Amino acid sequence: MRETPLVVLIDGTCALCNGTAAWLARRNAAGGMIFATNRGEVARIAGEPPGGDQGTLVVWAGSHRLVRSNAVLALLRGLGGGWRLLAWFACFCPLVLRDFIYDQVARRRHSFAGPAVCTRLSPYDLAE
Repeated sequence: MRETPLVVLIDGTCALCNGTAAWLARRNAAGGMIFATNRGEVARIAGEPPGGDQGTLVVWAGSHRLVRSNAVLALLRGLGGGWRLLAWFACFCPLVLRDFIYDQVARRRHSFAGPAVCTRLSPYDLAE
């Protein structure tokens, strides 16, 4: 496990974001991730802009702010096992291409799963 947990800031109104966070939380047995909305108190303390950084996943790894595909890779590494190996292989893909793919998914995220309130994470998993 990491010395400090990854702080994962998600869009509280996106069903795809919340579903992904719930999927990660079920695999977070070691407690290496803390989940919070990008508009809440945890985000404010972390230094996020008022109202959160909409349209992107933000992961704080210690004092490093990771966004988009770099954030996804940090989460995969945090899961360990085969996911860490997948992240390692994905690092060979140029950042520009990884972020392009991330942006395409992010742009269409509401059409994939529709808008929703943050209800998939249990209060135990959500930091706020």
